[in-house]
Amino acid sequence: NHLTRLRVIKQPEELLALQRAIDITIGAIKSSMTPSKLVKYKSEYELEANLSKFIRNQGALGHAFEPIVAGGAKACILHSINNQSLLRPNDLVLVDMGAEVEHYAADITRTYIIGSPSKRQREVHQAVIDVQDYALSQIKPNVLPKDYEHKVELYMGEKLRELGLIKTITSENVRKYYPSATSHFLGLDVHDVGEYQRPLPVGAVLTVEPGIYIREEGIGVRIEDDVLLDEPTNKILSKKLSKNLTLN
Repeated sequence: NHLTRLRVIKQPEELLALQRAIDITIGAIKSSMTPSKLVKYKSEYELEANLSKFIRNQGALGHAFEPIVAGGAKACILHSINNQSLLRPNDLVLVDMGAEVEHYAADITRTYIIGSPSKRQREVHQAVIDVQDYALSQIKPNVLPKDYEHKVELYMGEKLRELGLIKTITSENVRKYYPSATSHFLGLDVHDVGEYQRPLPVGAVLTVEPGIYIREEGIGVRIEDDVLLDEPTNKILSKKLSKNLTLN
């Protein structure tokens, strides 16, 4: 526990490595996932190859974890890492990846459209943005993770009800479409050590990654950013990457 508490609070040198890993990851996504490039990829692994090439060219050790490139219905699988399927026009494609720099891990997810989005794709995507905005407003120093996660679950329930996916907000109903936690610690490991039973400290870095996964509609959306807890306000370390359906 003593070492865990030391690792949770990041020193300036650690934050420099984390920010470099995050910046390289942002660069890879920006370089590889523009609308003009997305329509040219035939498969998930072609996109993965471009992402990998970019981060290695920028001096990263490689991927901090196996990257997820999931098109269409495969985005409903939380950890879809085979990256072998074909990419189809007008499908969403979810990329969850992070470069590793000086052994520190980035972890960013974006969901973009290949071509033109449908009304339903827009609605689900916007709902995830709304939930993430709410989560970002709630995660802060001295908050208990379980209280934070409960608030996000209830807010997600409101959005799922608006989308017509559930009628009543219960944990069971929400978790059918949102079967994961919102946040985890980030550092030397992508799911780094941390004490979830204690209030969050100043200097911790966590992800904020809500998602909605509608298997019956083949729509999966996740948006993930990396956040440094600070006072009076947090710092979103990955804020330079667009959360829109298309890169701009």
